[in-house]
Amino acid sequence: MREEEAFVAVVAILCGSGLCWALIRQCGGVIRAWFETALKRDMVARGYSPTEIIGVLKADRRCGWQAPHSDVPPAKPIRQPAYSR
Repeated sequence: MREEEAFVAVVAILCGSGLCWALIRQCGGVIRAWFETALKRDMVARGYSPTEIIGVLKADRRCGWQAPHSDVPPAKPIRQPAYSR
């Protein structure tokens, strides 16, 4: 294989990897938005106020068990389903 062909192969591999990375990142964002929407629907069905919902969604997810959970309201019983099938 000549140097020009090797260069083209390396560039093609890097471009393909970049496209795969961008696609995976975009899919991750879509899935994250889908889960957040489901969480919002569930919290509305349980009767949480908008302030409580915003507080839960803005909580830092990276802190793990070390974060104090005093600002997260306790779960409320479901009054009705958020959506019907």
